[in-house]
Amino acid sequence: MATIELHPEQLASESAGAYAVRSGGPGPVVVPKGRYIDTAYAQLEQERLWPRVWQMAGLAADVETPGHWIEYRVGDQSFVVLRDLDGVLRAFHNVCSHRGFQLCSGSGSCDDGTLQCGYHGWRYDLDGAVREITSQRGFGTIDRADFSLRRVHVDSWAGLVFVNPALEPSETLAEFLGVLPDDLEIFALDQRTCAFRCTVTMAGNWKVTVDAFNEVYHLQGLHPQLMPFMDDVHTTYRVFDHGHSMMQIPLGVASPRLGGRTEEQIAAAFHECYTSMLGPKPGGELDLAARTARDYAVSAIRDRCAQGGLDLASLRDDQVLDDFHYLAFPNVVFNVHSEMHTVFRARPGATPHTSFFDFYVFHRLTPAGGGLIDGHRKGPQDHVEFPEGARVSEVLDQDLDGVARVHAGLRSAGIDHVVFADFECRLAAMHSELDRYVG
Repeated sequence: MATIELHPEQLASESAGAYAVRSGGPGPVVVPKGRYIDTAYAQLEQERLWPRVWQMAGLAADVETPGHWIEYRVGDQSFVVLRDLDGVLRAFHNVCSHRGFQLCSGSGSCDDGTLQCGYHGWRYDLDGAVREITSQRGFGTIDRADFSLRRVHVDSWAGLVFVNPALEPSETLAEFLGVLPDDLEIFALDQRTCAFRCTVTMAGNWKVTVDAFNEVYHLQGLHPQLMPFMDDVHTTYRVFDHGHSMMQIPLGVASPRLGGRTEEQIAAAFHECYTSMLGPKPGGELDLAARTARDYAVSAIRDRCAQGGLDLASLRDDQVLDDFHYLAFPNVVFNVHSEMHTVFRARPGATPHTSFFDFYVFHRLTPAGGGLIDGHRKGPQDHVEFPEGARVSEVLDQDLDGVARVHAGLRSAGIDHVVFADFECRLAAMHSELDRYVG
């Protein structure tokens, strides 16, 4: 019998095919659970996704000053993003070309305009060129150009820095983002200030986290306290090219799953959970003056922002009030409101069963309802590192607890795959785009 030998690339393709999204016909989209828990699939992502895709590396504010740098880690790779002395944004693989020592850790600044290796003292200019090779004579005849830091493509949008490690990316950041910048332009995300930032170590795959923030179906299970003023049933969805997507969640309307609620009950529940948006609830009984809770909330937000010096006249009422929720493939979620937004980022850990959840809160006004908060931003030195199971805020804690329980369930012998309904179309789009990279 003849023996058929497969090239490693063919074997990898066969392996990727076993994890592919399956759709078509009248049933739901089916996704094998192995793409969340198998080491083989995590390795495919490490080889085929992260080295080729544009990904958020940090905040532009962290490197707005020449000489400042930040480290970005994803899986087993580390990059350094910096602003050189001429003000040019640059990024490199975070590794000395001599013996592989990692040059940077965390964040910092280059007072002398160079990055210095802490192992043998080699120094690099901020354009990546090697400036000093200590005891160079001992290396014999070498071309210093061969020892420059390996560059990484870098660009910025919406106050965030993105990198792409590919030698020749197939598209620019603007081409990759597609409709997202135009869709979100009205919200002026780059005019907001980071007011809180943290990282939570997660017992769960990074994709379980992304899935959790791509649908509102879980509201009834994880967030019952939000249902009195958030309509999970009439949420609308849009799917874009490149795996990006969005949903608009109506606020100021009770979930139809609850049955009847008065407009006053809806407004009171909204005040209780979203004080930073509406302001504190007035004393005594709420008087909506024959308005719906939704109209009342729009007026409260416009008034609060006007008192702080922020005019929302350019925004429609739904843009003032609703939750505009975007995914920038593969792993960055924007949860956008009229004067504030949050950014969620999920990064793979050392195994398929671990990940890191990065959480950023941005405001244009002080959360207490005062004026603009420019000048009070949180920088890298304020970034909080939380251990697994840490408590951050009620809604976020519920979400992250849910992620851990989903991942634990996926390791059970009692399930082989997960399924997505039509209202989980954002999850299907994200995983289908992932197949385009990995498959």
